[in-house]
Amino acid sequence: MKLSAEKLNQHSPYQLVQINDMAFGFVTDQHIQYKVGFYKYTYFMGDGSYLFFIDNIEHEHGTYDPKILDVVTLILEEFFNQEPTVMLYICDPTDQRQAARDRLYHLWFYDYARNHEMTLYSDSVTFKDTKYYTGILLRHDHPLHDKVLTYYQKFISHVPERYTHQEK
Repeated sequence: MKLSAEKLNQHSPYQLVQINDMAFGFVTDQHIQYKVGFYKYTYFMGDGSYLFFIDNIEHEHGTYDPKILDVVTLILEEFFNQEPTVMLYICDPTDQRQAARDRLYHLWFYDYARNHEMTLYSDSVTFKDTKYYTGILLRHDHPLHDKVLTYYQKFISHVPERYTHQEK
């Protein structure tokens, strides 16, 4: 699978720079640098699933920027227009801000799912005093829809032992 910055830049509010086949960099009006994209996540049903990430590279905080959601939405649309895929997310717990990330992701992905005939399911698991928030997004017409959701419920309990913060 390959996503195209050239194609996305036709509608993106920020200029996207292709990092690899599945990831992009961009700089906001507030001069905050982000990386956003996906990487193959074989721990979940082998092939065909991808882990979503968005990374504030320098960990700078600005004011609310709706253009970031616009970028994420464009990238999601391009992603789900490809082959039948499954998108997972695991909110990074390393800085103890995973609950805030989960609220933001849930808001973003719930609206996206509702408007694009998608299924969003999210949950959390606590392990050694750390709460791991995770979610899955897939099309209603995914050929393995019910099987994917069943497998996700089993997968959740293994998130703490399989989660490793990956360089994006």
